[in-house]
Amino acid sequence: MQPHVNEGTVSVHLARFLLEAVRRSGTSLGRFARLPDLDPEVLRDDLSRISSPTALVLWEQLTLTEPASAIGALITHHAPIGTFGIWDYLLTTGGNLVETIERAVAYLECIGDPAGEKIQTTEDGPHFTIRHTTGPWAPDVVEAIDIFALATFLTRARAATRRPVVPLRVTFTHRAPHQHRHLVEFFGTRTIEFNSPSNSLTLLDEDVRAPLPKAQPGLEKILMRHADLTLATSRPVLQWRDRFRATLIAALHEDTASLDHVAQRLAMSPRTLQRRLGDLGTNWREEIEAVRQEHTMDLLRTTDLPLQSIAARVGYSDVRALRRAVRRWEGRPPHALRQPTARSR
Repeated sequence: MQPHVNEGTVSVHLARFLLEAVRRSGTSLGRFARLPDLDPEVLRDDLSRISSPTALVLWEQLTLTEPASAIGALITHHAPIGTFGIWDYLLTTGGNLVETIERAVAYLECIGDPAGEKIQTTEDGPHFTIRHTTGPWAPDVVEAIDIFALATFLTRARAATRRPVVPLRVTFTHRAPHQHRHLVEFFGTRTIEFNSPSNSLTLLDEDVRAPLPKAQPGLEKILMRHADLTLATSRPVLQWRDRFRATLIAALHEDTASLDHVAQRLAMSPRTLQRRLGDLGTNWREEIEAVRQEHTMDLLRTTDLPLQSIAARVGYSDVRALRRAVRRWEGRPPHALRQPTARSR
């Protein structure tokens, strides 16, 4: 089965928001300038689709800010309705939240990666629950994305109803942080459970079925037609080699960077992938080495992550393998490449 044209990409609206969040954190944007799908001209085009691996690089940087465990919720304070384009209006326009949330889930592709983001809704008596999962990226990145997704649904629910909607319960699959005061303040409840089977937000029936104060019958159909047109005319930015590199970076994050897996993600056979690389004057081994080197150097020079964490992020089995690779590339050990204050604020 061929992948959907937008698989492996996210909305340019989401990319612009993440890039601005990184800028607000005090991080220099210079290291992101080399990414082809973050070119200013690309970001100005509302029909552009940015690669998911590029979005993950931005998320990775955000998780280095404090407090990392709450960053997914905190950044939504800077996301008024309209930040995420047509998807925001699908979520806030209609008869009640049951209708609008179901519609926003159906059109999740308007903001996220249809291959990586999964959202389900269930009704159980007087309770309405939204569940979210994302791809198997680095654990801190997955945690930030899961929190961000639920926080975004809650902020839109509050905006649409013009009520201080408070969840009955919030659950996360992630382990409990040392303190989660920021999450309690944001969600408005202390009933936040960690190490749970799912990431979920449970709302009361009286909130999700209350008529929306600004309901305009028929407007949702116009928005859906506009969403369909936007998706049909969207433009993934990356060329084939860029897409291959982005897919390889994602596979390294997932610890699945094998020739067979990457070929499958690109909807081709391993032999065809090797031939395409040969046509470009490179091969699988050279490409995986180049991607690992580039990402490792970035992390060593711009973060203060422990070597164990860096090794895991770039696909090495342990720190010794990472040290050997860095000496091979640079002729120096990793600690010699780190700045006195590596972390960018």
